[in-house]
Amino acid sequence: MNAIKTGNKAVYPIIFPSDYSGLGSINCYVYQNGEDYTLIDAGIEGGEFEQFFYQKLKEYKIEINQITRIILTHFHNDHIGVVNQVTNEYPVPVYASKIAIPRLKCEDDYLMQKLNFYYRLYEQYGVLEFARERMAKMEHTFHNKENVMIYPPILQLEDGQEIGGLHVVAAPGHSPDSICLFDAETGWLFAGDFLLATGMTNALIDHDDSGNITNPISQYIDSIDKMKTHNVRTVFAGHKEIYENLNDVMEKSLSKIEYKLQKVVSKISEGHHTAKQLGEVIYGVRFAKYFTFLISDIIGLTLLAEQRGLIIRELRGGEWYFTVTKLIENK
Repeated sequence: MNAIKTGNKAVYPIIFPSDYSGLGSINCYVYQNGEDYTLIDAGIEGGEFEQFFYQKLKEYKIEINQITRIILTHFHNDHIGVVNQVTNEYPVPVYASKIAIPRLKCEDDYLMQKLNFYYRLYEQYGVLEFARERMAKMEHTFHNKENVMIYPPILQLEDGQEIGGLHVVAAPGHSPDSICLFDAETGWLFAGDFLLATGMTNALIDHDDSGNITNPISQYIDSIDKMKTHNVRTVFAGHKEIYENLNDVMEKSLSKIEYKLQKVVSKISEGHHTAKQLGEVIYGVRFAKYFTFLISDIIGLTLLAEQRGLIIRELRGGEWYFTVTKLIENK
């Protein structure tokens, strides 16, 4: 793919073909503002991506020592791949949101909080039997964090901050630490995993600094509403293709949330009162296969339904039990 240029600004896409999570590609970008170069996200760890990354820089005639900074849109491992390698070769500063930093640094307090949070969460939602593999991975990370942590210092970004010609826009939903980067002059939005060309990414259940559950789907809705105030022309997403119809994608994503919410409330009204029952009746065998993503959907949708007064939750024998208070009317 060729560079995209406007005046003294340019975007150099690094689009790595990959079947990772079925997303088709893992994308990162070098954003040029005059003599200032920002690497936005850093791909996935591994020799194949690393070789691809350096080859693309060579094709674009960009040297590592030209890069002014690295900005990470969120902490997921398919966005941080070559940070340690690049900073080991050249001490470029790394930036991320405040929420991302303990996750990227694999701080002990955060990792222990994460383990306790998800164990309690899956226990209360009655799905621990499906969570064994994920809990084992978290345990492994806790004891082998030196293999996954980001080593260089990470500088904190705030919502609304300007850096290197880009405006930082907090956009939680896919993850609590997600940010986008917006160039108002060109209308370029570096979206991370906020919205892909095909719509919403997974709204993953997570926790805040105090260990309390976040409501990712509600956060997603708020982030979409917030992004509507920006005059975005081109979206450089973390996966799939670069696209220009953000307003259509946002409306499609909001409609999909409403459709899924209606389905969950309807299934509860039919007698499926627990998260396990909802997961199995809605997703069938896919529920166990894609557990981490689909339980996030169920929990997020039930939290949204409760927030809107459509259902109530109560703990029965230590497990959440859902009851419908009001059905959603078909429009």
